Amino acid sequence: MMVDFLYRPEHFEMNAPFNEQGERAIDTASYLREATGVISMERKRHGRAKVWLVAFILVACALVALVVYVRNGQRNGSTDVTKITYAMPVTVAAIPAYVAAEKGFWTDEGLDVRPEMFSAGRLALDALLAQNAEVMSVSETPLMHAILQGNKIYIVATVTDHQEVKFIGRRDKGIADPKDLRGKRIATLPGTNSDYFMYEFLKASGMDIGDVKVTNLSPPDMVTALVQGNIDGYFAWEPHVSYARKQLGDNVVVFGPSELYHGRHCVAMNQDFVRAHPEVVEKLIRGLVRAEEYVKAHPEESMAIVAKRTGMEVDALKALWPEYKVRVGLDKDLTQILDREGKWARGINKSPEPLPDWRQFLYPDAIGRVRGVPVNLEP
Repeated sequence: MMVDFLYRPEHFEMNAPFNEQGERAIDTASYLREATGVISMERKRHGRAKVWLVAFILVACALVALVVYVRNGQRNGSTDVTKITYAMPVTVAAIPAYVAAEKGFWTDEGLDVRPEMFSAGRLALDALLAQNAEVMSVSETPLMHAILQGNKIYIVATVTDHQEVKFIGRRDKGIADPKDLRGKRIATLPGTNSDYFMYEFLKASGMDIGDVKVTNLSPPDMVTALVQGNIDGYFAWEPHVSYARKQLGDNVVVFGPSELYHGRHCVAMNQDFVRAHPEVVEKLIRGLVRAEEYVKAHPEESMAIVAKRTGMEVDALKALWPEYKVRVGLDKDLTQILDREGKWARGINKSPEPLPDWRQFLYPDAIGRVRGVPVNLEP
């Protein structure tokens, strides 16, 4: 420690006699007393500075730890998770999720759920698998593909039964009947339920994938390409079909799924997160159940919420509303749907691998506790 007391003029006695060298003599006793006092004060000051510095560092570390805990507690095994990200697709089938977020039902359960929107459920699933979200929802087909690829996810609930997939094409491109798709330029998004429907639709119409010219596009790009005439049609889901219908009017033809497709909008989470935080899963389910009750009691208000999320007009949405049955649950019918689509996926990939037991990827515990009735997934 350096101390500057040696050079202060007040250390010298102004009335002290000069020494032989012409310098004033130093009162040694006074000098030592003052020097000792200065050193003592400097030590105390330095000690206090150390204490404040240590305290500041500890407070800063505590604040950093708090931020990390709040943002990432769910990923490092913390048991008190309140903030989670919900990767939501733009689809009418996500009715309960939109309503729960808008009405604050998850907030009432003590969860801060932050929705992030994606143009397709498959893209929302990518966010979940990359651990950029704690929960997401999507129809069953992308989840089926993810499971077959070895990803450890749980479907914790289904929230709507639907037949949302459709084909939309341009009449001025010579499309008026399903058989007219032969040789046409058709867009799809691989890995989605509409992609599965495309294969089933072509098969039912006496064609296979080699009879059409397929291009892969995201739903927003499908709409733009069809309106500009760069493709002849595409397979997608609502609201992406309605977007093009609105712009092209009577120049479009739409083919629905009929009995070729019945799907479920599923809520999915990573298995590790579910095991670590079952209380969060239960709170999510409680919010969705409240949303189901709200949708049934307030359909008009619910349509307004969904219209805001999807960018649809309420009148257009009202015409589609009967195609969706809001029902939060989990049952063995989902395993049959997954099995049917799994066989298709293995077939197009020419894979001899057996299908998994889909029940290993369903988590019935939370919905069972919320409903107060055990969930039976036995075949």
